[in-house]
Amino acid sequence: MSSGNKKEKPQKRKFHPDAWAVYVTIAGTVVGLVFTGCQVHLALTGEERARRAETLAYTLETVNTHYEYEIQQGDQVVSAPAPSLRLQVTHGSLRSITAISFDGTAFYELSELPVQEEWGNYTVDITVPPHAAIAEDGLVYDYFFLYLEPIEGQSQLDLICTTISLDTQEVRSSVFHPIALVQTGFLPDAPRREMFSAYHTLHEKLEELKLLAV
Repeated sequence: MSSGNKKEKPQKRKFHPDAWAVYVTIAGTVVGLVFTGCQVHLALTGEERARRAETLAYTLETVNTHYEYEIQQGDQVVSAPAPSLRLQVTHGSLRSITAISFDGTAFYELSELPVQEEWGNYTVDITVPPHAAIAEDGLVYDYFFLYLEPIEGQSQLDLICTTISLDTQEVRSSVFHPIALVQTGFLPDAPRREMFSAYHTLHEKLEELKLLAV
């Protein structure tokens, strides 16, 4: 009687239908999550592109500071508040923003302001020394320029004017866009005409440098 080790036959694994259903469910869930993630990414990308393609628009809010103007009126020196301005982009997206102090003949300051990638919840405060301030008839006209470069679209030059009443200390800020250039030669009051003349000169210089569209 011969002796020897018997070889056991390998047992075949049985694949139960329930396990197959679980596998299909897991695979389907993973594919669904990937597909959903891609859709969300595409939607966000589309929204970002649409936002950047919007025409640039922003708001300016007056911010009180501890600075004051010292205005010489006759024999008296009159003090007036010198506010900063808080800029917030409401539409479009900025690549760069530069504050320029220029009175038509001389540059006093050229300051590039910090730009954030996401402007939706971001503001920037602008303080420009009053090199080009004009005082007349109890009002101070303090003006400077903003050169704005959006991520998409044409650059623009805006005139920013803050008017301060020496009598009431009331402060009011205004934004003048390029269309205001047509008023340059038709303004009766000297301060506004002087501001628009400086605006016109600066606009032409930036056009010559191809920094603004003609």
